[in-house]
Amino acid sequence: MSIKNLKPNNPKYHQGYYDLINEEKYVGPHPIIFRSGLERKYCMYCDRNTDIVNWSSEPIKIRYFYPVDKKMHNYYVDFYVKARQSDGTFKEFLVEVKPERETRKPLPPKKKSKKAYKNYQYAVKTYIKNYYKAKYAKKYAEERGMKYIILTEKSIK
Repeated sequence: MSIKNLKPNNPKYHQGYYDLINEEKYVGPHPIIFRSGLERKYCMYCDRNTDIVNWSSEPIKIRYFYPVDKKMHNYYVDFYVKARQSDGTFKEFLVEVKPERETRKPLPPKKKSKKAYKNYQYAVKTYIKNYYKAKYAKKYAEERGMKYIILTEKSIK
């Protein structure tokens, strides 16, 4: 099943379908789904920035091994971007958009409650999963002359 068949329906996040302004720049599968407000902002950035010559949403599936469950999984990178650099050359990127908190190793909870421990466990699993996704995506990108980057709310304004 294609990732594009997974409709945006999580009420906890700002999700929906992005309507293109510059259709000629978009080179990926439709529909363009944003699964968070940050992803929506990044879609707008790619669509409107004149230095972005091509972009797409969830275009690439990367297989990765997750040691927690000892299984292979599919990782759909949020974006592919081809950008004009200041020297006139072009560079390709695989871009993941994440909340800052998911990019750092979580700290143990200060409170000793069940809820705090459960939240901590979830944060650790998320961090580990993101670590392995990034590890495999970096290798995938490097093998193809691209660069893998993670953007957060600090870098997407």
